[in-house]
Amino acid sequence: MKRNFFLFQQYRFGKFLSLLCLLGLILVQISCSGESDELARKKLEVILKDDLKAITDGIPDSALMENPRYEIVFYKQYDAWDYSKKAVVDFYFLKNIEKKIVRKYRYQTGKRMWDRYFNEYSSYSHSDSSSKPPTP
Repeated sequence: MKRNFFLFQQYRFGKFLSLLCLLGLILVQISCSGESDELARKKLEVILKDDLKAITDGIPDSALMENPRYEIVFYKQYDAWDYSKKAVVDFYFLKNIEKKIVRKYRYQTGKRMWDRYFNEYSSYSHSDSSSKPPTP
């Protein structure tokens, strides 16, 4: 009788442990799945507005375009453990100089935040339609 009771207890413990592992896997999946693309894009827009303000601060108004702006030229979602989204953004702000700042951002899934990892000046030409500053 004690042996049957021990087997029953062992069976119940194994079943409980299996359910606990399944619950843990579900919770890990939910926490690592990140947030919606819409919310991540809103966070990116806030960062881009702040970056544009930081870029134009300290530059005389006479050197700035009438409407400094940015353009998201590339946006991609992908399945990766650390990073799930990537964006490339061009910032246009100088009036008489055909230079732009190219910045790249990636979305850290675990931290649920954008990380800027590339920042460089680049030339563009008004005759090249693919690199014209966007019009308002």
